[in-house]
Amino acid sequence: MTTTDLTPNEDITVDPAASTASPAHPTTLGAMDSSGDVEHELNEMEASADALRNEGLISTADHEQRKAEVERTRKLFRELQPEQRQAIIRRRRELGMQILDRELAGAAVVPIALKLNHTRLRPLFEQWWPYMNRMSLNLQRFGQSTFTRSELSTLETYLERELAKLEDYVEEQLRVAKAYREQKEKEMRDNSDIVFVPTIQRPSLSLEVQAYSRFAVRALQVLIKFDQTMDQFDFMVWNGIRDQSDVNDEVTRFLRKFQPLGLRSYTTHLKLMTTVRGI
Repeated sequence: MTTTDLTPNEDITVDPAASTASPAHPTTLGAMDSSGDVEHELNEMEASADALRNEGLISTADHEQRKAEVERTRKLFRELQPEQRQAIIRRRRELGMQILDRELAGAAVVPIALKLNHTRLRPLFEQWWPYMNRMSLNLQRFGQSTFTRSELSTLETYLERELAKLEDYVEEQLRVAKAYREQKEKEMRDNSDIVFVPTIQRPSLSLEVQAYSRFAVRALQVLIKFDQTMDQFDFMVWNGIRDQSDVNDEVTRFLRKFQPLGLRSYTTHLKLMTTVRGI
């Protein structure tokens, strides 16, 4: 890893499309992956603008400007070709891994030996977690310089709520999958059936990362625990307990649950970097 001083002028590259983002609303084409995720995020931004206006915290003109920015972003996204979206996602994954290679001098970190067995979780980690990690540190340091008090409170509440929901979800998924696997394995052994116990010899991802906050560690644990859940799914598929298409649906459901938190963290990272570069 290279070392970077933790100064307000640190240079962290983001998606090229990010240069089109408004300082007030950093949602960019580079943050977008699927129409459902984008609509969720844009609806959140509209609701936030409405709430701030109703509370008298922003003017009518500012409120109208924010709503117009949301509509402009929605239109731009709908006009993107599929190959353009994929290129943006690939670029964000590359930049995310570059961020992981940079050490921040003076930052208190917790090193974590990360191993993800399953290939479908690697893109999720690469395109979201590095930005979630850096965002969580910059939010502590520059959040009050970037957002109004109400905006910061709303953002922090959202991040905590979504992460807690994900934690509850993966805890339940892992608990149920383990219990079901153990029950079925016992039945098979009692019946003297052949029981396959598959293992993954080569993990999809194995590296040491430096986490900057409890939030980042918790988000990483969500990925790790669902990876462990997928280990249980492997056993079930090998032994004919569950169909692969059924398992695919379970994995897709998790990916879509994780996306909104990753998306909000990424757009917050872009907004915070606007402040960091301007100090």
